[in-house]
Amino acid sequence: MKEPFFLSQRLGFTNAQAATIERLGVRKFLDQSLASPPAFPEPALLAGSPRTRDELRAVRQMSQDEKVKYAVKERVRAVGLAHQWLEKMHTDAYPLREKMVLFWHNHFVSDVQKVKVSYAMWRQNALFREMAFGNYRELTRKILYDNAMLSYLDNTQNKANKLNENLSRELLELFTLGVGHYTETDIKEGARALAGLSLGDQGGQYYRFWEDNTPKTYLGKTGNWKADDLVDAIFEHPQAGELLMTKFLKYFVTDTPTDSLVKDYTLAFRKADFEIKPMLEKLVQDERFLQSQGQKIKDPVSYLLQLLYEFQQAVPPLPYTQAYCNEQGMKLLNPPNVKGWDGGKSWLSSQKLLQRLNVVTLLASGKSFGTLKAGRRMEQLPEEMKAQLSQEVKEGTKPDLRWNRSLTKNKAIIKDLTDRHIFAVSPDLQRDCEQLLKYDFDASSATAHQSVTRLAEHIFKSPEFQIY
Repeated sequence: MKEPFFLSQRLGFTNAQAATIERLGVRKFLDQSLASPPAFPEPALLAGSPRTRDELRAVRQMSQDEKVKYAVKERVRAVGLAHQWLEKMHTDAYPLREKMVLFWHNHFVSDVQKVKVSYAMWRQNALFREMAFGNYRELTRKILYDNAMLSYLDNTQNKANKLNENLSRELLELFTLGVGHYTETDIKEGARALAGLSLGDQGGQYYRFWEDNTPKTYLGKTGNWKADDLVDAIFEHPQAGELLMTKFLKYFVTDTPTDSLVKDYTLAFRKADFEIKPMLEKLVQDERFLQSQGQKIKDPVSYLLQLLYEFQQAVPPLPYTQAYCNEQGMKLLNPPNVKGWDGGKSWLSSQKLLQRLNVVTLLASGKSFGTLKAGRRMEQLPEEMKAQLSQEVKEGTKPDLRWNRSLTKNKAIIKDLTDRHIFAVSPDLQRDCEQLLKYDFDASSATAHQSVTRLAEHIFKSPEFQIY
């Protein structure tokens, strides 16, 4: 049966949970995933990253030379944080929570390049982890008080006598209702309501000298509104929930959800009072979910982690994963813009596909995951940064492909591998596989593992493997 394997890829990143899903059933596995703790202790590498207003003020008062050194240290912390998150995705027993953290990161977008404070990005990442399966309305409320978001969308510059509309605009356009369901007046009035909301030691807080305490009319309602009031008004709007459910279905089911599917899930989402957990439960019991195989292009992170699992490899050293994510256009903690990653076909430009195939070759051959480009980038880094990123860049370890060694017939081995990884095997791919692993294949020979690894390499490079 293919379903458990594809469900594990959709709900996590690899086939690591496939046997458990097959044994327990999808619903019980989901229950265990939902009950998993949101654990990701503050990494030691964040020591020194400013976390209070006084520490941030001290940074602003540094000399130019000191600011340059500080910026280098924050870059080191940021890439280290992204790498540790990637490792957690790879090793977590129930990666659905991390899958949802990545979903929220690409919905409520911030990036460390602009925020410049890695501790603030970790706090935001921790918020997404804590509320991964929680209430969308309450997460929206909390994100308005998140220091990283306040910094990223310039609400630190939003004052009653000099408004900045960035956070107010994205709250409506990208976070909740979507274009066409609010007016420019709503944006201006929302900015007035958010004026004076700026960084605080424990998250955002209002500062009375900057806030606007006059009446505002927002989405048809008038009052002296503040951030919480804006959220209440938005989630009473008849359009509330549709934008998120469209993204939710694109993330888990298909790159092109139908209008009827979006409408169905939006109605259920509103009925569930915007709770995410019931929507995941609905998803795994929906026949359309099983029938949607082959309709989603794998993002670069999912693709890499699936390969690492299949070849039983650890996450490669930081410089190499950074180079891969950069080249694939999916830098963790650094989405390209406030809209986040587009996904879908944008993942498969000719250059990106070539890079993916190169990764398969490197992992299958046991060579170093690194590339010359990554090596050159490492050499160009400041000495202090290289020292702090001093993970040993070693030759790759021998790949140990996961395959059923009790199988002896070539077609049985081909079926086992393709069933696990590919929704529909084309006649051309089947013929190629049988050419690589011929009918007289001897599973007991000394070269059997090498032969099956070569077969898997071909499968992992196929167009069919790029989707799930």
